[in-house]
Amino acid sequence: MRYLVAIDSGGTKTDTVLFDETGHILCRDLSPGANGMDIGKSEAVRRILAVLDRVTVQAPEKVSAIYGGIAGVMPLGDFYSEAVLPQNYASSVRFDDDGPSIISAAIGHQDGCGMVVGTGCSCFIRIEGQPLRKVGGKGYLIDTGGSGFELGRDALMMAFRATDGRCPDTALVELVEAQMGVPVERWMEKIYDPVKGGRPFIASFAHNVFKARAMGDWAAGEIFDRGAHLLGDLTHAAAKWFDGEFPVAMNGGLVMNFPEYTEAIRKASHPRARMIPSAAPPVYGAAVEAMWDVGLEADDAFRQHFLAEYAATEKKA
Repeated sequence: MRYLVAIDSGGTKTDTVLFDETGHILCRDLSPGANGMDIGKSEAVRRILAVLDRVTVQAPEKVSAIYGGIAGVMPLGDFYSEAVLPQNYASSVRFDDDGPSIISAAIGHQDGCGMVVGTGCSCFIRIEGQPLRKVGGKGYLIDTGGSGFELGRDALMMAFRATDGRCPDTALVELVEAQMGVPVERWMEKIYDPVKGGRPFIASFAHNVFKARAMGDWAAGEIFDRGAHLLGDLTHAAAKWFDGEFPVAMNGGLVMNFPEYTEAIRKASHPRARMIPSAAPPVYGAAVEAMWDVGLEADDAFRQHFLAEYAATEKKA
């Protein structure tokens, strides 16, 4: 029996699973995100090593493969492998950005695109034998249009504007205040807190856009529409790499939890893009890649076994 580790990590959390070649999950570990763009390379490596220390010791024998899909690898390079390989955790170690995991979660190890729609966002293009390409996702300071961070930021911005009297009233004021738990005078204190504030905290306000939009709020409607169109733009840029129809696997907290956003993105996307909202979490795609690295196929039986046991861990969380 071979044992493998799959890692999915972004701006908010790191989801790690130790499993065997049948899809049986031995353990699951949830910890803070390890995107080096957010927290720096040293802290990102420290977090991944800590995860692997906790998880690999629970394998009955040496782990055959570790595959990690971690946001930030493309711009920063694979500095994780340099730290992980000397630890001898596994016979095979590979780290990619988080796009390939999203593609593999939906369609297996095949050519296609993976659209990340979570705290950050971007679109990855995988074509066998060619370098992995990335459209958008130039970091939250520059380009993550339609992401949880930008929706949350815009919700906060419009709430501030309304309380200042710079725009008409919006339901976002009341919703943001309820989540903040403090009056508007103390919002900035929480947003800019060096420990508890920052990008993940701001992204946590994104859900208010969907709630306010359902109430008919004008500001939330504008934020929603702008985000969907910016995400649709990613597929128009990706289309040049494919002849005919091409699959775009969609994953991340926003498309998993808000089907109305998924549909709006689909309508804004390239007409040749076959949008596939993934029913499997990105860490399952990382598991598919780990299996691929040791010559194993993640067949239907493996998929059903893995996802059933993963769902059970979700209920316990």
